[in-house]
Amino acid sequence: MKYQIGKTGRVVIARFEDKEDIMGNINAIAKKEDIRSAVFLLIGGIRQGRVVVGPEKDELPPTPVWREIKESHEVLGTGTIFWD
Repeated sequence: MKYQIGKTGRVVIARFEDKEDIMGNINAIAKKEDIRSAVFLLIGGIRQGRVVVGPEKDELPPTPVWREIKESHEVLGTGTIFWD
């Protein structure tokens, strides 16, 4: 097993308004604040968009399967940011 221990540096909380681009804004915050590595949580609601629901086959690289969201749904998501 390999692991690393870190510590919390900065905490950024953002609230997006209706019809704002979620991923575009997360990207903009990461660039503006020079966030090179992070874990983010998304909690709230979404009216429309696209989500990946899984790969087509268990292979690398994976081919994503996209689904359209066409009505209001609650959202709980996680993601990471790592600049190379």
